[in-house]
Amino acid sequence: MKKIAVITSVYNGEQFITECIKSVESAVTGQDFSVEHTVIDNGSTDGTTAILARHTSARFKKLKADKTLSVSAARNKAIGNTDADYIFCLDADDILLQNALATLFAAMLKHQSEWVYGDFLRVDERLSYLTNQDYYGYQFETARDMLTSIFKGEHFFQQNSMYSKKLFNLVGGFDEHMDVCEDLDMVIRFLLKGYNAVYVPSALYLHRFHADNVSKTSGKENNMKAHQKDIEALRIKYHQQ
Repeated sequence: MKKIAVITSVYNGEQFITECIKSVESAVTGQDFSVEHTVIDNGSTDGTTAILARHTSARFKKLKADKTLSVSAARNKAIGNTDADYIFCLDADDILLQNALATLFAAMLKHQSEWVYGDFLRVDERLSYLTNQDYYGYQFETARDMLTSIFKGEHFFQQNSMYSKKLFNLVGGFDEHMDVCEDLDMVIRFLLKGYNAVYVPSALYLHRFHADNVSKTSGKENNMKAHQKDIEALRIKYHQQ
């Protein structure tokens, strides 16, 4: 039986972490795969540590960082502590939809792929749906086509991918010097290795916007400018490759 590890790094996440954990506990499994939720407490100083101590589900596994790490380093540490075959990252303030992992796993088997991805929906702090904020993917013909779209600023990734641990290890995991665009940075390395993604047209999780959300900026115009700046930095980083 294959195992999927859902990886969550949390720092001072007492407000939302319980809902995140419950969503993974409710995830649909199958006869051919199991689910493990590894949550790493990344140096929290609020009530997060006590909340994690109360969870004893069979699929729940908790770790604690000795000091506060970058998000990338915390994820790498958590992934290094799992024997799972496949990885799916979920932020501590987001909500996994029940059939997401089963849908992605079925696509992986069907297409014999190392990497699949899907859609997500945006919600506010109270989980109310935000209109005109959905993310929808696209099936690119080649890895080169997807890279072109990314560097033109037309396509991006958050935690909407499931990939094999083999592929994760092949590219060296997350860049531990990055705390922004770390997901996009890693999938660029997937593509540079020639691994094209299989797109699954299905919503996977609820991405929550709130006051402390690092992805939230003051308006679409500022958000686009920030995204363009990040893309340019990544283009320079991988120019030679």
